[in-house]
Amino acid sequence: MYKIENHPILDLPKEEYVEFQFEGRTVRGQKGKTIAAALHQAGLIVHSHSTTGRNRSLECGIGKCGACEMLVDGQVRRICITSVDGVKEVREIPKDYLPEGKAPAIRETKIYKTTVAIIGGGPAGLACREQLTALGIPNIVVDNNATEGGQFNMQTHQFFFFEKEQKFGGMRGFDIAKTLAGDNHDGILLNNTVWDLLEGRRIALKNIVTQEVSYIDADHLVVATGAVPFMPVFENDDVPGVYTAGGVPEDDEPGAHPAG
Repeated sequence: MYKIENHPILDLPKEEYVEFQFEGRTVRGQKGKTIAAALHQAGLIVHSHSTTGRNRSLECGIGKCGACEMLVDGQVRRICITSVDGVKEVREIPKDYLPEGKAPAIRETKIYKTTVAIIGGGPAGLACREQLTALGIPNIVVDNNATEGGQFNMQTHQFFFFEKEQKFGGMRGFDIAKTLAGDNHDGILLNNTVWDLLEGRRIALKNIVTQEVSYIDADHLVVATGAVPFMPVFENDDVPGVYTAGGVPEDDEPGAHPAG
């Protein structure tokens, strides 16, 4: 995979690199980017094998399908959303692998209380937050990415006016995302995924970086999770190099998603 060195629209930040071991080989990755991006740029696109020995790689590129799961410092992680920062070793999950039954560290559990919980920090979720905040209604936004804006962070083209609101005309997608997020990011929980809806209007969260579990008690719930890539079934759909349309810009757009 070729790396974008110069971009006609985006300003590329100064790069810092770290190293980690992959199956006994030293791999260099850009700090803040993902393990998957580092492996692909090193030409290492085979990350696992099927039960019959077929080569396999990632598919969706945004942490939804689980095809890219590997052992990262001994823990199962999805490498398309796991940063290279602090990583020492990455290797394929053995076929006979069984996770160790370690008791989790006892931590104080955070419980957030709000009127409206918004699942999804993309354009829809942020627009909902904007309206609720303008009305003085307390709200919390939850998103499993490291930045707000969702798919708009990958949109470098200019948009027409939103017809009803007459807003954002001529702005590029990633600038719209920044505008919607605003300067005050209080109440936006990033790197968190919702893993259950419990009784008593309680929402269970898990931080995908720290593995910390927390909860939100909310009177109302807005689901603004956007689209999930659909992988049609066809012969050889599992071989390395076959990705969803969303997975390619995730791995190519500099500074977009952690997979980039």
